[in-house]
Amino acid sequence: MAELEIERKFLLLPCRVKKFLDLYTILYKKVRLEQYYVSTPASPYTRYRKKGDTYYQTIKSGEGMVREEKEFEVSGEEYEAHKREALGRIITKERYTFEYQGNTYEMDSFKGTLKGLCYLEIEFSDEESAKAYKVPDIFEELLVTEVTYDNAFNNAALSNSNIFPTPQLRHAYIDEDQGLYEITPFLATHHAIDTMIYLLTSEIKGYQTQLKNDPKDVEALHQFRIHMRKLRALLQEFELFFDPKWRKKHKKLLARLMEKTNKKRDNDVALIDINTFEKKLGSKNKKSLDSLKNSLQEKEEKFEKKLISFMCGELLSNELMVLCQDSHDKDIYQESAKQPLILVSITIIRQRIQEIISKGEVLQEDSPKMAYHKLRIQFKRLRYLFELLAPIIPQEKLDNALNHLKKIQTILGEINDLQVQQKELKSFCKNCKDKKQKSLRVLQRKMKKKEKKKLGAFKKAFDIFKKEKSLYQKLLFY
Repeated sequence: MAELEIERKFLLLPCRVKKFLDLYTILYKKVRLEQYYVSTPASPYTRYRKKGDTYYQTIKSGEGMVREEKEFEVSGEEYEAHKREALGRIITKERYTFEYQGNTYEMDSFKGTLKGLCYLEIEFSDEESAKAYKVPDIFEELLVTEVTYDNAFNNAALSNSNIFPTPQLRHAYIDEDQGLYEITPFLATHHAIDTMIYLLTSEIKGYQTQLKNDPKDVEALHQFRIHMRKLRALLQEFELFFDPKWRKKHKKLLARLMEKTNKKRDNDVALIDINTFEKKLGSKNKKSLDSLKNSLQEKEEKFEKKLISFMCGELLSNELMVLCQDSHDKDIYQESAKQPLILVSITIIRQRIQEIISKGEVLQEDSPKMAYHKLRIQFKRLRYLFELLAPIIPQEKLDNALNHLKKIQTILGEINDLQVQQKELKSFCKNCKDKKQKSLRVLQRKMKKKEKKKLGAFKKAFDIFKKEKSLYQKLLFY
C-alpha cells in the first residue's frame, strides 16, 4: 500500500556536514547511500537504493511537497542485477539524520560527480505542519533556497542529467545596464565569467593608460601582466564552458600580447638583481658588472620604446573590447555554462591540484628547467583561480591558501629568473675579455648557488602543499 511522503527540501551551500553538526553539538546517525533509477524522472519512477547493508526498491509518484511512495526491501542480488538497467548516473551520498527542535532532519552530502551538492530535508506528518515550518536560525548561514517544487533538484532528475541544476534565484547586479551580476555561489557560470572578464579588462585598461604615460613604472607593468595572465587563466580554467574555436582564438591572441612585455619584465628584474649581487661581489668586480649593467640599461631604453608603442597600438585595445562584447553573447558558451559557479569550481579546483601534485612529485634538482617553469605556471593558474573565485570563498580560508601559494610561486619565480639571468650572462660573457669573464664567472657561481638553495626551499614548500591538499580542495566548502 502506498504511503504519503510529505517533505520539504532546501538547497545548501557546499558544506562539511559533520563539522557543522559537531559545532552545534547535535547528535546524528550517518549512513552511506547508493541509488539508481530504472525509469525516467517522469512520475511514477522506480528507484533502487543501498542503505548501509540493506537494499530497497521504491516506487514514487507525484511531485512537490506531497508524493506517494511504495517501498519494498529486496536482496543484494536483486539490487545488483537491476543495476545493469540503471538509467543515467549512479548517485552516492552520505546522509546525516538528527533531531532538532522537535523535527527530524536529513542532511545529504553528495559524492562523486555530484560532489559539493548538499540538501536539507524534513519530513512531516501532515501538510499543515509542513506549510507552517520555518527554517531554524542555525541553518541560515548555509541556506541557499528551497527546492521542494523545483523538479530539477529531484534525485531522479539528477541521475538523468550530466550537469548540475541551477536554482531560480534573484541575483544582485553590479551594473544592471550592462547585465553584469554580483558574483555569488549559485550564480550561473556564464554570468560569473561575464562579470570576471569585465572587471579584469577594466583593470588592464587602467594599467595600459599608466604605462602609456610612464613606461618606467615597474609596478604598473607587473600588475598589467598579472591581470593579463588572470584573463588567460580564466579562459583555460573554464575552457569546457566556452565554444572551443572562440576560446582557442582568444587564448592564443592573449599569449601573443603577453609576449610583447616579456623581455621588458625580464630586463627589469635583471637590473634589480644585478644591484643586489654587486654588493656581494665587492669593488674588485665592479667594473665588470658596470659593463653588464650598461648593456642591460641600453636594452631597457629599447624595451621602453617598444612598450609605449604596444600600449598605444590597436591590437591590445581591440582585443580587450572584443572580449568584453563577446562575453555577453550566449553563443560563445556551452550549455554546461548554465551550471552554478560554486559546484563546477569545486571540480576544477580538485583537478588542478591533482595535476600539480602529479607533476611536482617527479621533479628533481637536475630536472629540466622547463619542467620547473611549467609547474610554476600551474601554481600561478591555481592562485589566479582562487583570486577569481574570491567573492565566493570564505575570507580566512582564502587568505591562508593564497599566502602559501604566493610563497611557492615566489620561490619558483626566483628559480626561473636565476635561470634566465644565467643564460643571458653566459651569452654576454662570450663577447668579454678574459679578465672580465673571470669576474663574471664569480657572479655565475653565486647565481648557481642561490638557485640550488631555492630548489631546496621549493621542495619543502611543495611537501607542505601536498600534505594540506585537502584544505585547498575544500576551500569552497562552508
